[in-house]
Amino acid sequence: MMGGIKTLQVAPETAVPVQAPTAAGPEEPRAALHALICDATVRIVREQFGDDLSSVILTGSLARDEATFEEQRECWAVLGDAEFMLIFKEGARLPNDAGVARTCRLIEQALANNTVQCAIGLGAVHPGYLRTLTPHIFAYELRMCGRVCWGDDALLSLIPPCAPADLPREDAWRLLCNRMIEQLDVVDELVTRPARLSRRASYRTVKLYLDMATSYLVFAGAYEPTYRGRAARLKTLARSVDESHDLPFPLREFAERVGRCTEMKLNGTAGASDAGMMFWEEAAGYARLLWRWELAQLTRTRVQLTNRVLMKRWMDEQPFSVRARGWLYVVRKLAWYRSLSQWPRWARFGWDASPRYCIYRAVGELYLRLSCLLKPAARRPQINVDWEALRATLPVMTPHKADAPSWQRLAADILWNYHQFLEGTRS
Repeated sequence: MMGGIKTLQVAPETAVPVQAPTAAGPEEPRAALHALICDATVRIVREQFGDDLSSVILTGSLARDEATFEEQRECWAVLGDAEFMLIFKEGARLPNDAGVARTCRLIEQALANNTVQCAIGLGAVHPGYLRTLTPHIFAYELRMCGRVCWGDDALLSLIPPCAPADLPREDAWRLLCNRMIEQLDVVDELVTRPARLSRRASYRTVKLYLDMATSYLVFAGAYEPTYRGRAARLKTLARSVDESHDLPFPLREFAERVGRCTEMKLNGTAGASDAGMMFWEEAAGYARLLWRWELAQLTRTRVQLTNRVLMKRWMDEQPFSVRARGWLYVVRKLAWYRSLSQWPRWARFGWDASPRYCIYRAVGELYLRLSCLLKPAARRPQINVDWEALRATLPVMTPHKADAPSWQRLAADILWNYHQFLEGTRS
C-alpha cells in the first residue's frame, strides 16, 4: 500500500434528487448527473490523496457528453463507466493498484448513496506522462475532449498535438479486438438465443457498432473524436465512396446502422431496445469482415487468406522488444514467485507474440466462428478447431467445470486474460 493513504469511511449522505429526463428536455438531468459524478470523484480523491494530488481530469464518453444514462426502478444507471485521470505532483509517489481500486469503490458507494449506479475508473500519473503520449486514439481524444474537473486547466496542453491521419492503424485494430472480446461476456446469454437481448447484451452490441465505426474511420484517415462526429463522417464517406473500391462491406448499409446505434447511445436507449439475436448477428458479421479486412491492410496482403495466416503474418511483424515487454508485465502482474512454473511456456510464446497478440489470436479464431457456434444444434455446421489447444496458447488457463463446452472455456479464459493483462495497458 502506498504510504500516506488512509482508508476513508464514506458516511451515508443525503440522496441528491435528480430530475428524470423528459422528451422535452433531457439535458438538465444529464447535466445534474454529470456534476454529481464529477463532484463525488473530486471530493473523495482529494480526501484520499491530499496534497500529493495536483489535478483531476475526466475522460471518455462522459467528458464528451455522450454517456448513456438509464433510468431504472430505484436509481439512475450509467452504462459503461466514468473514467478519470488523477494527476499527481512531480515527485509524489503514485498509489498502488490496491489503493486505486479501493478509491474507486468509495466513489461508487458514495454515488450509490445518491441513487446513481456508476462504475468508476481511475488512472494515476504524473504530468510528465502527458508530455510523453504518442499519437493514438486515447491521447487524441484526451487532448480534444478531456475536461479538467479540478486543478490546472492548462494540463491538457501538455499532450503533443497530432492529426487524425497520424493515428496508428494498429491502435484502431486493437480497439476492434477489445470490443470483440467484451462481447464474450454475454456468451452465456446468447447460447439460449433469446427473443430479446438483455440490457447488457444490447448495450455491448451498440458499443461494438460505434467502435467498428471508430476503427474503420482511422483506417480511412477520417477519424472524429466524438460519436456524433463519427456517425456524420461515416455517412459522408458512404455517399461519396465508390463501392467498387476495396471496402470491408457495403458502406452505406453500415453507416445507416452506425447512425441508428449512435442515436440509441446518446438518447439512453442503448440498453433498452427490443432487439433480438438478429441485431447481434448482424453486428458480429460486420466485425468478422472488418477484422479480416484490417489485418489484410496492416500486413499488405490479401483478405482471402485464412484468419490464422493473416494473424501469423501480423504477429511476425511485432518487434521482439515489444513481445518481451508484454511478458515482463505478465510476470510482474502475477508476481514472479507465483508464476515460476509458467515461465518455460511463456518463454516459448515470447518468440511468437506478445501476450496481447496471443489473446487477440484466440479471439480471432473464436469470435469469427461464434455465430456458427450459437446456431441451434440441428443447424450448426461442423467446426474442426481444437479449442483446448488454442486455450493453451493464452498466457493463463483458469479452472473450469469439466462439463463446460471447450469453446466456452476458451471464451471465459480470453475474458479473464483480457481483464488481467490488457485493460488499462498498452503492453
